[in-house]
Amino acid sequence: MAQPYNIYRSGPTVPADIVTYRHNEKLVYVKPAETYELALDMAQKEFAEELAKVPRDKIGFSVTSTFGSEKRHVRISESAWASAIARLLRGEIVDVYIREDPTGKEIPPPTPPPQYLDIPKVSFPGESSSKGKSPTGRQPRSTPTSRAGSPSHREHRRSWFGGAR
Repeated sequence: MAQPYNIYRSGPTVPADIVTYRHNEKLVYVKPAETYELALDMAQKEFAEELAKVPRDKIGFSVTSTFGSEKRHVRISESAWASAIARLLRGEIVDVYIREDPTGKEIPPPTPPPQYLDIPKVSFPGESSSKGKSPTGRQPRSTPTSRAGSPSHREHRRSWFGGAR
């Protein structure tokens, strides 16, 4: 009878001094990052052409593990990063990939928002540059601020919270 395959290496855990990041068949040796955030920094730096503009939450890491006789990719979550990296052997491959959306399509990098143009100040024919009078020669209409001190306005002022005051 065959003995069950032990997924974890036995013996004392000696942290690897170097691991291999792989992205799109490109390989690079790196020191294992202590945190998931540092791992993202390193991935974006080492694969700058492909990952620099990819949102960090769309970048993922995985390792290949053997279950029985079957090899499978296992994603490394942020919460398991330290434990998973501590179990890797020297030079072991950590796959760096861009996560797909639920429809199965790769999520493209976000497009920047549109650039809005400044609206130039336009003057219309007959418009005067003097501030005191309107183009027709009449005084400008009164505003709530200009009416605030008048006695008739104070008597009929309405409040937002309960009718006239």
